[in-house]
Amino acid sequence: IILGMIIGNFVVLAPGAKTPISEVAEIGVLLLLFLIGLDLDLERFKEMVLPASGVAFGGVVLPFIFGYFAAIFFGFSVLESLFIGASLVATSVGVSASILHESGKLRSKVGTLIMDSAVADDVIAIIIMTVILSFATTGLLQITEIFILGLSSILFFVISLTVGVLALREISERIPIGEENLILGGLVMILAFALITEEIGLAAIIGAFVSGLVIGQTHFAKSLAGPISTMGKGFFIPIFFVSMGMGFDFGAFSSIGFFAVVLIILAIVGKVIGCSLGAKIFGFGNKESVATGIAMIPRGEVALIIASSGFERGFIGADVVSILLIIVIVTTIVTPTPLWEFLKDI
Repeated sequence: IILGMIIGNFVVLAPGAKTPISEVAEIGVLLLLFLIGLDLDLERFKEMVLPASGVAFGGVVLPFIFGYFAAIFFGFSVLESLFIGASLVATSVGVSASILHESGKLRSKVGTLIMDSAVADDVIAIIIMTVILSFATTGLLQITEIFILGLSSILFFVISLTVGVLALREISERIPIGEENLILGGLVMILAFALITEEIGLAAIIGAFVSGLVIGQTHFAKSLAGPISTMGKGFFIPIFFVSMGMGFDFGAFSSIGFFAVVLIILAIVGKVIGCSLGAKIFGFGNKESVATGIAMIPRGEVALIIASSGFERGFIGADVVSILLIIVIVTTIVTPTPLWEFLKDI
């Protein structure tokens, strides 16, 4: 990330611009989320759905309210304020998931809670974006579109984690597959799931994560983990973090001034308080609850998708996009150190 910030001083990337680095970074984040899904315990993942819903709810409501009313207070329009609030909702699971993975806490109870909550956050954020875009375009709330998106998301998760797992288990037990074909098949499955979730209206990263969950329940998991990990961590995943850092614009940060600082603080505080309370309500200890809140601080891909969607349609200006980009970078940078400290004692 720091390297990306240094490079970004010489090469400025426009929001939403497609460059060779950004394309490679997209592959990197897909591989990262696949590896995270591959390493998760599916049964514990299912057990954590209810508490994760509570954490996600707290992590959605407070940041949205904080972001919306802060933007209104600083003179932004209702529509711009809605986009700012929505962009603060989604959690970028990449940074926290990487720390959980490296610290050996990914399969722990709190690690599974964080991953479940982050996925729920992203799904809710996409639904909120759909509602806002519908309202901005037509002036009306398209209930049918919202219902279809919600139903499609539920069906995708249910079918993938039941029929998908059973079918792949059957294949893994009956059909011998060479290592090269296995790696190729794994990559195809990652991209296929990513494409399906994009077609549904969700982020591609959710599809990559679910594909890892599915393959993780078969005999293919151990054979795939090594090669995909080498490929991802050796090249693609570091490029993802470099790309995130390249989006930082020191000039934009200094010109936006006080509002950017206020929004960054609210983005952090909203997540920590909302998610910590959600975890606490469902019986987690103080350190586990705070660790969950800290892990949910980073914003990333989905926040940028929301910002780009509003910018491309002319609903928000470049100033709003710059603010959100700064929030993505700052929240990504401030998370690792405190999260490591809290995870040590859990």
